[in-house]
Amino acid sequence: MAAGRLALILIRFCRLRLKARADNSAWAVDHGEMTSQRHWRDRLLGTLQGQLQLATYVTVFLGFTGASCAGLWVSERNLFRQHSMAVVQSAAGIAQALERLPDPPSRLRVQQQLESISDKRTIFWFQQNDGSLIFPRSPLQPPSAYLLERAQAQPSQQVITDAQRRYLTKEVLRLPSGASVWAACDVSVSSLAFSSYISWMILIWSVCLVLTLLVVTVLVRRIVRPLRQLSELTETVTADTLQNSHVQFSAAPEEISRLAENYEELLQRLSLSWSHQRQFVSAVSHELRTPLTIVGGYIKRTLRTGDTLEASQRKGLQTAEQETLRMRHLLDDLLDLSRGDSGRLSVSQQPVALLPLLEQVQELAQSTQQRSIVLLLPDSAELIANADPDRLQQVLLNLIENACKYSGPQAPVELALLSSPDELTIEVRDQGIGVPPEDQERIFERFQRATNAPAGEGSGLGLSVVRLLVEGMGGQVSLRSQLGRGSVFSLHLRPVERADHT
Repeated sequence: MAAGRLALILIRFCRLRLKARADNSAWAVDHGEMTSQRHWRDRLLGTLQGQLQLATYVTVFLGFTGASCAGLWVSERNLFRQHSMAVVQSAAGIAQALERLPDPPSRLRVQQQLESISDKRTIFWFQQNDGSLIFPRSPLQPPSAYLLERAQAQPSQQVITDAQRRYLTKEVLRLPSGASVWAACDVSVSSLAFSSYISWMILIWSVCLVLTLLVVTVLVRRIVRPLRQLSELTETVTADTLQNSHVQFSAAPEEISRLAENYEELLQRLSLSWSHQRQFVSAVSHELRTPLTIVGGYIKRTLRTGDTLEASQRKGLQTAEQETLRMRHLLDDLLDLSRGDSGRLSVSQQPVALLPLLEQVQELAQSTQQRSIVLLLPDSAELIANADPDRLQQVLLNLIENACKYSGPQAPVELALLSSPDELTIEVRDQGIGVPPEDQERIFERFQRATNAPAGEGSGLGLSVVRLLVEGMGGQVSLRSQLGRGSVFSLHLRPVERADHT
């Protein structure tokens, strides 16, 4: 019975929780909080810690509930078994006396025997062969008709509720003559005590469950903490920090410690490989730069002095000159990146007058790109930035070359200078294909190009060199772009006051 009551309590609790959850879901739909609920669901089921906690919570809950229900069921069964055994023992004391009675027995003698074993809590009655019943005499109150009907419907032990009281009824003795003795034991007091016991058990069960779940949460977080630290370290590892990245856990399980050691060895191997790669790139770039310079010089001299060259020969030499120049630019980019990785990149920071530098960049770009470069300058007489003039010119020519490469043949490229009290901004604007939003940060990484860029255009190094040089000058580079409408690359430089320049 206690197990049934506990199950009923749990069912009602689950119904209330489901109803509350349904109400909360409806409220969340009305107020736009379903996204937050999905976030918590993904956080609970999408992480190792969440899955471990959920699995442990369910296991502990089922274990506690099963053990509690089993314990309550056994306790209730033992309680009623004790009452049943007491009733059977009382009836056994009059068994011989009832067997010696004539058939049919004397009603008075039967009542005397029943009165000898009945008390205020337990009443016995005698059922004759013809179905008639004999009850003890007053002052004992005979059972109600409802109780008698329910008891005789099931001779085995059962608990019946009658008039807000609970009775344990049972056929305790059957005589050879066919007559039987029945008993109804009032177990209301024991039931109330057992209900109080159930309440205390539920309270203790709840407290133990909460404490166990808290301990499980702490233990799971402690177990998963090294994995989270390893994940955070992995996110911060870059090519520049490989050599200084270390994985060390003071207290971790053996499996995680072994994983950390393997990861540490992997970082060391990657650092060594990256160092060898940088040395190789630097050496190859240096070795190839000189031959390319010599080849380019011979091609220029041949074009300048070769008056007898045929048109096809001159065109071939011009193509070779362009490819030589492109290879030199690529080698220069590789050298800059290699020097930046090794900390040997030479970038100065000095006052630079931007107006004459931008005019010079415009002339160089128009002569090399064969395209209209529109220069937009403010009315200020002199704007001075803290930068490296040669590197700044290299950056602007690189951005203009990119703008021309991804724009139509007749589309102009704008070179604009904007000033504010806090910074000076140089913008290179084009009307090209634009950069997808998901690629606008990635294209500044090495060997990365926009997904909509034509195949074979560029090496993916130019913008990474731009960012390296601009940040070396203490500035920042940013991008605004719309697909099909063009891009704007902005260089943000620190201004230099005229008094400081003087």
